[in-house]
Amino acid sequence: METRHPGTVRSVAILGAGPIGLTCALLLSARGFRSQLIDARTLEQARQDRRLLALSRGTLQLLTGALGPDFAPMGRIVEVHVSSSGQFGATRLTSQDFGGTALGATVWYADLVQALAAAADADPNIVVHRPCRVVGLEQEVDTVLIRLDESRRIEASIAINAEGSLPDGRPAASHALLADLDVDGLAPGTAIERFTRDGPLALLPLPAAAGNRKSMIWCLDHDIAQQHMARGDCDFVSKIQANLGPRIGRVSWLGPRSAFPLSEQRRPRLREHRLVYIGNAAQSLHPVAGQGLNLGVRDCVCLADCLARAPQDPVGALSRYEATRKADRFAISRLTGALPRLFSSRLAPVALARSMALVAFDLVSPLRRGLSSVLMFGVRR
Repeated sequence: METRHPGTVRSVAILGAGPIGLTCALLLSARGFRSQLIDARTLEQARQDRRLLALSRGTLQLLTGALGPDFAPMGRIVEVHVSSSGQFGATRLTSQDFGGTALGATVWYADLVQALAAAADADPNIVVHRPCRVVGLEQEVDTVLIRLDESRRIEASIAINAEGSLPDGRPAASHALLADLDVDGLAPGTAIERFTRDGPLALLPLPAAAGNRKSMIWCLDHDIAQQHMARGDCDFVSKIQANLGPRIGRVSWLGPRSAFPLSEQRRPRLREHRLVYIGNAAQSLHPVAGQGLNLGVRDCVCLADCLARAPQDPVGALSRYEATRKADRFAISRLTGALPRLFSSRLAPVALARSMALVAFDLVSPLRRGLSSVLMFGVRR
């Protein structure tokens, strides 16, 4: 009979089979761990999600290594132009600072989850239960019991919550307004982060898009978002153009608009004995700078590495994961939370300081490369 150390990781249960849950399972499999993923949606339901995701260079490298260079249609980002509407100063983060390699890319949620699901299906260390709902979770000294619908249950050494943030029932104070645009004069592969008085406005290259079609994400207070949703197309294009200014480009086409509520939360503790949180279950960020998915992927890498270094002490490994992730989570959540407030301030000293900062980042290459590195790879320890 095989004997096991009572604390040894024998199997892992992952709650949620979206991009973060699937990525975590694949990383764990590469380190020799078996995982069972549980998701309430069918794969087809998951593929109905048409969100556009921004992958940093670090995330892009990891996924390319795991899935191959052609895992999904992508829109490469080779330059990011950061500026503030109505103020002087701008910063350009370019691939030339990093040997010409792309700073990142965009990918449709549906395409990414399809590629990750196909890789998981082909991996003997991974079992995916779809559609399947978790109705209870009980922790014991050396195991976790997960009760599923139809009286089924799964026993695992640890459980990983990758289900994302749940609504708290309160109306959202802000919304992201989405639309596709054609912007004449904007170079292919260029992303825009334009801070307006109403909120940050981002333009991202679309995967496999012809010409200069971009996806716009404009983060606005609830009332302003509703006003913009009610505008006619010509009026709304004029509003966008006024905030972009003439130098960035001319909006020549506007697609349908939609809006979704934004929520920000950061869980103070990532671990509850043998249950651990990653991705949006650990923190939901403001969309500015597109850091949400990338921070979640770094959660996955760190967790897999901690478990691989101490497979016979999973509780200790989860504790080390929690401690190791503090600096990156704190810095990125504070950065994404502070930027919209900083750039929406109308105080003259604040406006002058932020304009000078943009000029400094643009002129001083070590500062610019340092900022780019944090956005691409996070805060390293």
